[in-house]
Amino acid sequence: MEYFKRKFRSGGSYDQFDDNTRDNYKSKFDLMRLSAVVCGIEFCYAAETAFVSPILLQLGLPVVLMTLTWCLPPLIGFFLVPILGSLSDKCQTRIGRRRPFILLYSTGILIGLLLVANGQTMGYWFGDSKNIIFNSTELINQTNPINYRISIPFSSRKFGTTITVLGVFLLDLDCDACQSPSRAYLLDVTHPNQHSVGLTTFTSMAGLGGCLGYFFGSIPWENTFLSKLFGDHVHVVFTLVWMIYIICLILTVTTAKEPNHIEIMVPSLIRSSSCQYIMSSYSRRPTRDSIEDINQYGTIKQEPDDSTSVAYFKISYFDYLRSIIYMPVPLRWLCLTNFFCWMALVSYSLFFTDFVGQSVFGGNPKFELGHPLRSLYNDGVRFGSLGMSVYSISCSIYSFNIQSLNNYFGIKRVYVGSQLIYAVGMLLMGYLRHRVAVIILSAVAGILYSTLFTIPYLLISKYYTSNIFNQSDTYGQIRGIGTDVAVLSSMVFLAQLCLSSTMGTFIHLAGSTVIITVVASILSICGAISATHVLYLD
Repeated sequence: MEYFKRKFRSGGSYDQFDDNTRDNYKSKFDLMRLSAVVCGIEFCYAAETAFVSPILLQLGLPVVLMTLTWCLPPLIGFFLVPILGSLSDKCQTRIGRRRPFILLYSTGILIGLLLVANGQTMGYWFGDSKNIIFNSTELINQTNPINYRISIPFSSRKFGTTITVLGVFLLDLDCDACQSPSRAYLLDVTHPNQHSVGLTTFTSMAGLGGCLGYFFGSIPWENTFLSKLFGDHVHVVFTLVWMIYIICLILTVTTAKEPNHIEIMVPSLIRSSSCQYIMSSYSRRPTRDSIEDINQYGTIKQEPDDSTSVAYFKISYFDYLRSIIYMPVPLRWLCLTNFFCWMALVSYSLFFTDFVGQSVFGGNPKFELGHPLRSLYNDGVRFGSLGMSVYSISCSIYSFNIQSLNNYFGIKRVYVGSQLIYAVGMLLMGYLRHRVAVIILSAVAGILYSTLFTIPYLLISKYYTSNIFNQSDTYGQIRGIGTDVAVLSSMVFLAQLCLSSTMGTFIHLAGSTVIITVVASILSICGAISATHVLYLD
């Protein structure tokens, strides 16, 4: 009833920010609706990570070029996302500041899904060849090109491959970028006392989306009636994800109105204990006194004579880049550790299904549909999707217990231990190459993923709580928790860029996709070594 009362209540779009009423508080259903878009994003991530690499290989793209395809989105995102984030803070439209960007990124996601699933068909419209004559009928080594001739030459499907790569670029970039305005929208329209439970709901919905998304990929849709409506397995999965994302998007953007003037939100936002609010940069000049007013959680004290005289960090794009070069030593070690961890995890998430299809099931993506080796490869991709579903479940379960583990063992032991567990798990997976091992050992990836989203940001919060380094550095740059969180988060772009530009060469030289698990293990060990130098303040 409360939901319908709010919908039919008269009043301006800013009534929810009246601190004297209980209408500021959102119900659990409202919080789930506000977080629905990230559930849809994780569905898209699941389809992308499970099927993009196999799709590109089946189009005839060499493995070296396939891995390089993953370079462009993080390269553009590293420079573009901070700019768009700043524009989001300053945007003033009738529908608010965040929703225009959510809709913009969502448009790119939906177009990307369509292009990835239908790139090959669109290529036929432009003259790509349909009939490929095979030069070999049997493969002994599924990876080493010395033992066979490529069955599907890239030149015969250049248009389809180009369209698919464009779709990958839109899908990957917009999925990464859409999460920031989605979090900010949730925080803008909820009471500060609900920010903690709101972000917990946000994370839980993300885990739910990932789990269901990977599970969708493991279902043999070609044996259902949906294959008659939409086509093969990939088309069914991407069509369902496309529709699910639209539903999630509508649920989120219609949940609550947001103010389009920052002054309206200041009285409510300044009490926020969430670092996500501090990540937003607003157009006010900071003063020395106001910088000293940052309290324990990064919130900013309000001056008594002016309800909106609050200090804000105006972080320009060049400030953002300069903060990467000049950073305190503790933050530098933390970023280096995060960089290694993301590289280790990206090795698993981007290339795992290809590893299962080739090294575990013994299939090959180069052959046409109906060939036994191609069928084995497709079975392996679906089975790999099931393993990644276990990885998402493991992440959710571990997230609920990581705080207790930190209290019992200490943050350092948990941080280093999670990386060593992942390293051992990846080595065992590459050595055993058994279907049961793939399912069980996928859980270690969930442990690392949960750790990456929790401990680094907890440590930054501790650094600012303890004031171990000043907000003003020796170069005259004003540092804030928002800048440092943004820098730490940008390590995922650098990690994906570095890994995707080199993994194809590693696979080519090794002659087997088993090298994926070996590289992931080595990088995780490097992260564990780097983590021993991180400042923990226990």
